[in-house]
Amino acid sequence: MNQQFIESLSDFIFLERQHLYKEADVVLYHPGHFPELNNDISRLYIDEPFKKIMIPNVHNGFLNQNEYHYHKNILIDRGIPKDIILPIEGEAYTANDVIKNAMLQLNHKEDQKILLAGKSFFCRRFFLIASAYAEDNMLLDVLPIEDKRGINKESWFLSDVGTNRVLNEMKMINEFLQKNNKELLDSLSKQVIKNEP
Repeated sequence: MNQQFIESLSDFIFLERQHLYKEADVVLYHPGHFPELNNDISRLYIDEPFKKIMIPNVHNGFLNQNEYHYHKNILIDRGIPKDIILPIEGEAYTANDVIKNAMLQLNHKEDQKILLAGKSFFCRRFFLIASAYAEDNMLLDVLPIEDKRGINKESWFLSDVGTNRVLNEMKMINEFLQKNNKELLDSLSKQVIKNEP
């Protein structure tokens, strides 16, 4: 495999935080079954208090319990007020569904600074799908977090686990684009018309 392929894929998949604002109105948090990610979220709350955080209200097979309840309890123990920890509701079979549900659940007047917190290799898909459903007044940024596997831009290609995760992200992005092709094209057409002089 050519090094340029690795670099190109790395640049596409791994996003860095842009620090577009100091304090988010809402953090959309996708922790999966990695409790260690809560350390980064609790530090974020201390350094940059956010108004609310939303976690998928779905069953996680690896945890064998509800993801929202599991992580909510950890975050409360780490000092985040329970009244600002909210569930992402709605039917969801994939992370793609969860992201769409979260964006549709937001209050478009109050929730303008949106921070997408998730595993570093997941942030491109997270950002792409969230931005597809974001309102014009929303400003999205990402908070890439590393879990215990240490998959990041510099090392993903050094292990089978990292390679599989990154290649799976490309597959999941492609699935989102194919599944929502008509909806995305319609939305883009409306955007073009809106921007015409």
